[in-house]
Amino acid sequence: MIANGTESFLPVYSSWLGKPVVMVVVIRQCHVLMPCHIVGESAGDVRVRIHPGWEMDVRKVLILAVEGVVTAAKDRVN
Repeated sequence: MIANGTESFLPVYSSWLGKPVVMVVVIRQCHVLMPCHIVGESAGDVRVRIHPGWEMDVRKVLILAVEGVVTAAKDRVN
């Protein structure tokens, strides 16, 4: 494990942990909207859940924007 530089790690995406978000990610010079839940963060990656049981790591340098998803009260499950 390389620990150099980890003391300056700032958890930028931690405020969205567990919340539904839409991320704008660059894949082969295309901007892709990716609805997901952020479940973890490291110095270089963000761990996201696409579907229950399906998670992946996204490099932070590929993330252009993150926006929270607002669900209408009538669409929420009790």
